[in-house]
Amino acid sequence: MSVLENLIREDSSFSEAKFKAKVDNVFIQLYAAVMKQDLQKVKHFLSEEVYEKYSNKIKQLADANELQIYDELNVSGTTIQSIEEFEDRYEINVNLLTKYLDYKITKSTKKYISGDREVRKEKYVSLKFSKIKNAKELGAARKCTGCGANVDLNKSGVCEYCGSVYILRDYDWVLEEIND
Repeated sequence: MSVLENLIREDSSFSEAKFKAKVDNVFIQLYAAVMKQDLQKVKHFLSEEVYEKYSNKIKQLADANELQIYDELNVSGTTIQSIEEFEDRYEINVNLLTKYLDYKITKSTKKYISGDREVRKEKYVSLKFSKIKNAKELGAARKCTGCGANVDLNKSGVCEYCGSVYILRDYDWVLEEIND
């Protein structure tokens, strides 16, 4: 039996199209969070390592009074490179073909600093997502573990009532690595 067949047997809701849409969405939300210099709305999609990497990037930008701009950001192609099975998890490696304007401005004056504001660059980005085996049903994650309220995980992953932050590792795919 192939790794994909094992994955589908264990997770009957898995579909390649839905997974690719999720990958595209996480990538775009992450880059938008960098522009806003606020990772709170994407933290629950990220491993600790990826969160740390982008927290450091945002801190460096803030310390330099800069904003990173990814204008006209889109993903024009998503390709699953490999699906691997380990004792405790599945990993899917994905390549994205992205297109965007990439430049920096000063945070205080909004003046142009560097980069290209005229020509969209086309760039391949590699991502690795993982999901634990025997993951709980995602529906269970829609209730706050802190207060029991319903939570919209796609909106922010933060309970609007008590502020609990979700790490989806026990329920869904998490971004483990990104090489951009």
